[in-house]
Amino acid sequence: MRWGAVFAALLVAVVASALCVYWVLSTGPASSAGGLACSVKASCGVGEVAVFRMSSTSNAHAAAAGDPTYTNLVCCGGVTLPGTSCSGTHDTVLRLSAIDDNAHVASGGTYSTEICLSAGTAVVDCMFASSCTGGYACLATASATNNAHVADCNGVDDYATKVCCYAGDPLPVGGIAELPEVSGSSEPNYMALAGVVAAALVALSAGAWYARRRWNR
Repeated sequence: MRWGAVFAALLVAVVASALCVYWVLSTGPASSAGGLACSVKASCGVGEVAVFRMSSTSNAHAAAAGDPTYTNLVCCGGVTLPGTSCSGTHDTVLRLSAIDDNAHVASGGTYSTEICLSAGTAVVDCMFASSCTGGYACLATASATNNAHVADCNGVDDYATKVCCYAGDPLPVGGIAELPEVSGSSEPNYMALAGVVAAALVALSAGAWYARRRWNR
């Protein structure tokens, strides 16, 4: 009976270890907060994208990034594949009253020219708010939510309304982060689990053989 109890304990330990390994492999690394970082500058650096332009860093008009009239660029980076695509996974940063320079901005559908932010397959969420917190980056400040002038976010002559964007993992809902579906991620986990189980069976077989030898002596 003594060797039978040892064998049972060994079986429980191996199964528990296999389940722990599977759980670790299934859950993967912890999610990171949004890494988006934005600032107004004369030219965007490597890994950054120009989202739109300003005529100045305060009390300014806005223009699309492709219009060269203004030299103050709102540059964003810190995430994978930052872009300004208005298709696929993206969100509208703001809208312009004109497609070229000398434009006012709005948060809603008042104006037809969209300025968008994208970041590959990452979640993107933009809004006009009183502050940019919880992983949101400040792209600009606005004098209002409609027919507005813009300024940068450096704390000097800023407006109270902030233009905020998030790009990264799914945002927490009720304190719990919704897990994304990742195509093809389950197969490697099951293969790893199969390897652990196979090793466990080998160990159990060896333990059983040894236990029988000791019992039959």
